[in-house]
Amino acid sequence: MNLQDLALQSQLTVSSSRSIAIIGLFSALYIVTSGLTSFVTQVGYPEHFLRGILMTAVILRTGRKWSATMMGVVSGLVFFLVVPAPAPYLLVSTIFSGVVFDLALIIGSKYAEASKSLTRLLVGAGLSGLGESVVALTILTVFASGYLGATFNALAIAWSADVVLNIVLSVVGAFLAFRYLSRRPLSKQNELTN
Repeated sequence: MNLQDLALQSQLTVSSSRSIAIIGLFSALYIVTSGLTSFVTQVGYPEHFLRGILMTAVILRTGRKWSATMMGVVSGLVFFLVVPAPAPYLLVSTIFSGVVFDLALIIGSKYAEASKSLTRLLVGAGLSGLGESVVALTILTVFASGYLGATFNALAIAWSADVVLNIVLSVVGAFLAFRYLSRRPLSKQNELTN
């Protein structure tokens, strides 16, 4: 191994460590802010906005494939393990939202290029919100219709409102994250790994 290979390996290791730290930081921000907004507002809609901002931010700051998925896994596991009365959908829907966001960027182009495109990030955030809603609402519908006897009309209203709000709030959050963070260049280490 020559000196250039060692330098590149060192830069990749630093970049990987930095990406893991960024994913952990944004996961923690999502967990804390989601908990606070749920407590204060008693509704889950601000969390869609926060997820849109923070998943977009983690993608913009790391530029790495599967970074939104990793954030979804970390956040979902913490929600599942720490929330006193865990909602049965939090783990699966949070992970699914990250997977969908990443797939929206991976399919059809290089992830590093797609992660710098406003259009691709907005589409990814919107699809992520849709995916999160479908998974969460499917689980809640089974629970509500089976155990609570919810009517079709009540479920249709819940589905419509949640899907629309989730998509809109996720896209608005992604737009704001892009507008703020896309002006700030990635570090040299991230540019080398893309």
